[in-house]
Amino acid sequence: MERRIEDFFSLMCKAVDKLKSYRIKEDILIIHHDDADGLCSAAIIKKALEREGFTTKTICLEKLFPEVLEKLHQEENRIYVYTDIGSAHATKISEENKSKNLTIILDHHDFTLSTDPMVYNLNPEVFGVSGEKEASGATVAYLFAKNLSQQNTDLAYLAVIGSAEIPGPLMGLNRDVLKDALEHRLVEVLKSKSGEDYRVLRLGKPQSYKRFSTMLSVLGSVGYYTGGPEEGVKACLEGLDEKTENLIVKLEEKRRKANQRMLEKLRREGLNQLNQIQWFHAYDNFKDMGTKVIGSFCSYLSFQQKIVSPEKYVVGIMNMKSTIPGFGFLSQEYVKVSARAPKKLGLLVEQGKKPPLSKVLPEACKQFGGFGDGHSVAASGVFLKGKENDFVKALDSLAE
Repeated sequence: MERRIEDFFSLMCKAVDKLKSYRIKEDILIIHHDDADGLCSAAIIKKALEREGFTTKTICLEKLFPEVLEKLHQEENRIYVYTDIGSAHATKISEENKSKNLTIILDHHDFTLSTDPMVYNLNPEVFGVSGEKEASGATVAYLFAKNLSQQNTDLAYLAVIGSAEIPGPLMGLNRDVLKDALEHRLVEVLKSKSGEDYRVLRLGKPQSYKRFSTMLSVLGSVGYYTGGPEEGVKACLEGLDEKTENLIVKLEEKRRKANQRMLEKLRREGLNQLNQIQWFHAYDNFKDMGTKVIGSFCSYLSFQQKIVSPEKYVVGIMNMKSTIPGFGFLSQEYVKVSARAPKKLGLLVEQGKKPPLSKVLPEACKQFGGFGDGHSVAASGVFLKGKENDFVKALDSLAE
């Protein structure tokens, strides 16, 4: 294991050296995810690159659509940095890139392999370290930034916030980053009977890293179509002002009402039951919000034992817009699907007795004109609108 982690850092150093050898006129394009981990990752890389004299532009993606990849990598002599997104599509990125652009992927999700020497797939998972337990996307981004310049250690607090999505105390690479944050007095540890909490001291009023994570995820997901991701990246670097905090309150209330409507409907009608999955379609219940909200709702739902079976995968589907802010229109209409394994089922997945969602959900999406990615007990994807009933049957069959 130690040797493999050394290989990870060795490849990272090579990517840093390659980046430093480039001088381009165009902006470096930072493609990032829409949750707190994605926003923190993007903010870290944006600041680190600008300190090196590069100019940057960010694009927030909920999912890495193949047609987006194709359009981006048609260009030549550009630099692309994918943060908290991309590893699942490293092979596809390689096929589209054809060594035309320097491409750096900083991620922690399940992966495919890069087949292009100009595509650096910097993901601890590739080297045998769990991205579900030991490394967030923001941690990987921070380690890259730290390799770029020791000055970037002042960004360690963002990696701590990004790691809040991983349950339990920080461990592995996330723990290493926490040490940097504590050493530079960016974060302080609060101990209680329930365990450790980490209070961030750099974004205005000191608050728990989990609360900052929640606020940023609300900005990025619920506010996806109204400039939320841009506000989130700005807040990561400049702090939360009153205007942004008020916006977060409004977005949280918007999501709360939508969640309540959905929960009441499911309590009345129940979920649709198949052999291995239990599913529902939210249709336009989350209209004008980013599709990350369906995943958050599924996570919450998976703990509602009076509504869900603890031995079946929880699957939620919602309608989604065909636009990507800052990019343009998609050529087809899709729906978003998110799935979670309740705790009891999750243990069976970890023991290898049930298939991981990161394998079966992408395969089902692929059958209906889409794609997916994620972790073993939490995954998501998109597929063509109108294929919902066929999709859930296929997913149920794959989950046998």
